[in-house]
Amino acid sequence: MQASPSEPPSREPALAAAFRELVRGFIEANLPAAIRDKVRLGRHVSIDEQIAWQRILHARGWAALHWPTRYGGTGWNAMQKWIFEDECARAGAPDLHPQGLTIVGPILIAYGTEEQKVRYLPRILDGTDVWCQGFSEPDAGSDLASLNCAAVRQGDRYVVSGTKIWTSQAMESQQCLLLTRTSRHARKQQGITILLVDMAARGVTVRPLPSIGGESSLNEVHFDNVEVAVSARVGEEDEGWTVLKAIIGNERILNANVGRSKAMLRRLDVILAAERNKGRPLREDVGIRRRVAQMRIELHALEYTALRWMDDPALAVKPETSLLKVRGTELQQRITELMSEAVAYHGLPYDRASIEGAVDAVPIGPEYAAPLTPFYFFWRKASISAGTSEVMRNMIAAALLK
Repeated sequence: MQASPSEPPSREPALAAAFRELVRGFIEANLPAAIRDKVRLGRHVSIDEQIAWQRILHARGWAALHWPTRYGGTGWNAMQKWIFEDECARAGAPDLHPQGLTIVGPILIAYGTEEQKVRYLPRILDGTDVWCQGFSEPDAGSDLASLNCAAVRQGDRYVVSGTKIWTSQAMESQQCLLLTRTSRHARKQQGITILLVDMAARGVTVRPLPSIGGESSLNEVHFDNVEVAVSARVGEEDEGWTVLKAIIGNERILNANVGRSKAMLRRLDVILAAERNKGRPLREDVGIRRRVAQMRIELHALEYTALRWMDDPALAVKPETSLLKVRGTELQQRITELMSEAVAYHGLPYDRASIEGAVDAVPIGPEYAAPLTPFYFFWRKASISAGTSEVMRNMIAAALLK
């Protein structure tokens, strides 16, 4: 198979190449065509479709890339994980719901009690429980250490009150990894405690926040005197920041999402070949070719940087991870911008039926056009979530330019 122009020539050793072929063959044989086509066209993939794909991977033992085999994980090394995620993006596989598999699971394995592991890990693996993470607040977004959602201990329980915002998939989640304030010290990083909260508990209210792209994956979550057992605490009281530092690093490495960017560039290649200006394909336009070439150069540099860092777990708690997050998300935004520009007026109508792949939908223009502008608008949030680019740059400067 000829390499895509969005990908560098392969320099993988024989074992890695053989593993790639194994993964590629499994995905091609098992990924449902309807889900694959939705992903490749940029259409909305439901949580049920995500879970369906997760269960296919779970049956093969490939759902939890970052977990030890003892708990049902793959036991893969960094390169194998990278290859797997790269091949999933290439094939049009949907993203797995990240909070449970890549955030909550590793936290519980490292810091949870045996009771918590037995109760929660199997349900994360098989998709029974969907998790959200209650991090950001109206007055504490990128500066998580300023959070105020309070958890007051009363005997063998905490009583939680406060508000979280921009909580992804809260409407569809059964559980929440919640950051709370249990005490106040001179350093705001102290006094933070992590709790596992049942989203069906009395006092939990979720309000969807429609985005500029028309989606409602983001939510505001209110906690009104919600009772949470002390046994649902992860780690020690007031010591949640120690745990959180490791999660933030992992999340920012994930948000570089090189595989997603490669898939987006492949979609862009198709669009630029199909769209025309004065009778010629847009891909022949000198200005556009220059923009795409710059994106590919930056993507290759990002990929090789991430690969170097993947073999050093200590980097997960260092500010270097912010470099990957900033470069990755801002590159993705530029790709979505060019996609939307390329389809011109066909990107203007807001056609929700076509975006969601309704059977009776009649697309306005090419079928790939309808999702492009809504996704461009929605993905403006990429440089805000998990830490705004401005705050990330301040952290990088403070840590590395002393």
